[in-house]
Amino acid sequence: MTLKTGNFLDWASGEASSIFEAMARNFTPSGSFGPTTVAKGCVSERLDPFLSTSQLGILSGVVLFLFLRHKLSRWREELSHLKVASGTNIRQAVYTFLTFIEFLALSPVFLVVLITFHLCRITVGFVLRWRHGKHFKGLLDGADVVWAIEDQNSRGMINILASVHESFVDFESVDGSMSADLLLTLRKRISGRLMRNYQPLPKMFWKRNVELGYYFWSDQSELTIEDYIRYLDTIPLAEGQRSIDECQLRALLSKINNRHLPANHTSSWEVLVGRQPLVDECRKIIKYPIIFRVHHSLGDGVALMRLLLEAIVDKEVPSRWKHLSTLKIMNIDYILKNQSIADHLQVYRNETLFKRLWKCVPSYSDLLARRDAILRVFWTVYTAPAFFNEVSRRQADNNCIHATKMANEKVVSWIHEERFESSRWVDIIKRTKRLLPGTRFSDVFLAALSASLEAYFTKITGNPPKSLTVVLPARIEKESPHLKLHNRFSVALQTLPIASGIQLEDPNRHYTLTKRILAVKSYSDALRSTSDYMINYWIISKMTSLFPEIILRKILKSAHSTLAISNLPGPQQMPRIQGRELKNLCFFIPNLGTTAVGITLLTYGGTMQLGILADRAVIPNEDDAHSILQGTIEEIERMGKLLEEV
Repeated sequence: MTLKTGNFLDWASGEASSIFEAMARNFTPSGSFGPTTVAKGCVSERLDPFLSTSQLGILSGVVLFLFLRHKLSRWREELSHLKVASGTNIRQAVYTFLTFIEFLALSPVFLVVLITFHLCRITVGFVLRWRHGKHFKGLLDGADVVWAIEDQNSRGMINILASVHESFVDFESVDGSMSADLLLTLRKRISGRLMRNYQPLPKMFWKRNVELGYYFWSDQSELTIEDYIRYLDTIPLAEGQRSIDECQLRALLSKINNRHLPANHTSSWEVLVGRQPLVDECRKIIKYPIIFRVHHSLGDGVALMRLLLEAIVDKEVPSRWKHLSTLKIMNIDYILKNQSIADHLQVYRNETLFKRLWKCVPSYSDLLARRDAILRVFWTVYTAPAFFNEVSRRQADNNCIHATKMANEKVVSWIHEERFESSRWVDIIKRTKRLLPGTRFSDVFLAALSASLEAYFTKITGNPPKSLTVVLPARIEKESPHLKLHNRFSVALQTLPIASGIQLEDPNRHYTLTKRILAVKSYSDALRSTSDYMINYWIISKMTSLFPEIILRKILKSAHSTLAISNLPGPQQMPRIQGRELKNLCFFIPNLGTTAVGITLLTYGGTMQLGILADRAVIPNEDDAHSILQGTIEEIERMGKLLEEV
């Protein structure tokens, strides 16, 4: 017995009453729906339905259920920030409202105090201008004043370390002339680019003074380029020894890190060029260190890094073009600027009055942006009183690296990632954060640092804390195309949970690492959902400049945090001096208040450079400081091993 077969059109026209019935029967001959029983030995040349009606209905119901479940979960995530929370969140909302009402009641008193000190600042400015005449260059801005308030145990300077490399065949044939060439080159470039008759950045050469309780700038400086740029201190060497090692350089930098700047610490920068090189015998390279010491009142980290790179490195334009660019007829920027102005004027003349008025009307997106900005300002003002109360009631950290009083001695260490190394730390962090959507680069790095600190606390005290408070600086304003020496930063406090690192033999190592990173992320998300950065920025940039030095020292004294962490993106291409690459660039941030440890992260040329500066009152030697950085790198490398298992 065989089943009759044929093409679909013949069958549909001959036997099927309609196309709809044919479709309902899955294009099969008349008969019962569902699977067809075929006798033994028969051959079926048609395709029976895969599913019966009941099976198809059940499958459709399961698919619909999964679809609705997915959509509900997405809606719940999108609307989670709108739901009214209970418990702690309700208490926090009530607390914020009550503190704002209290602030409104006391606002007349605050307003009188602020106006009084504002008038006092204006009066002092007039008096100082009368005393110093044309040499008076204005009072320090609020953000600059923050770093001018310093003491002998912790001066507000950023120290930047770099090295220039040169290959050699026989070290005995190296005559040391490269150090002298670097010194001469730096003096020529900075004097030629920044100290000519028209100074593009005059703030660099002003003196920082204090009179009548207020800090101000003056140009009464008699320093020469030789005072600003000179040789680094030499290290005593054994007889016949011509080079130094990294441990000796760490000890030297620890010694000079907190040393005052020229002109009795009234100048803002200096450059020290090393005469004693470090030698890499395996790669046949000598490294001459260069140290840039800049006072933080001159600018923030981004501005100072741009200053360093734009003032001393080789320019892309050949030197023979520079003379031509000074002539207006040959200056392409001048030509383009004048052409754009002429074109704009021509278009303006051809426009009607209606078109000009229409251009003044803001678009819908502009209105939304302005509305969001206004709401953000109101929300910041509304939450500011609660923020001040919480900071005043916050308990200080209690651990072995939290200082109550600092010494006048520092320890410094660093770790450089070389480009020829197989382990790429930046790539490991980026790949790890991509596995956890919403995670930031800083979250993964802080998780690695947390594991290193846990190991250090365990080694020193045997009892690591569950968490500690870190200071996280952040830049509020975008960098302008043209370099400006100013501080446009803010700070905020974040809790860092302390947990043990990755155990490669642990069967749950992937889950444990994920849990640790998400724990750090939760505190990071909580910080970014608040107005802490904006409130602190208002205080730093607007309020601090009103008060005299004696009051500012009380206001800025902070005893809550244990360490400060600064993450600064550097140039992705290696800058050069005299054709030689400027490598191993890292920086060290100053201690402020009782925050006695500062850790820095710089991504530079696709590599990561870590630095640490600590007071000897909490970390006694360079080896202990170095172990914290080394433990962080080891944890990042263990993350890389886990990535290989994914």
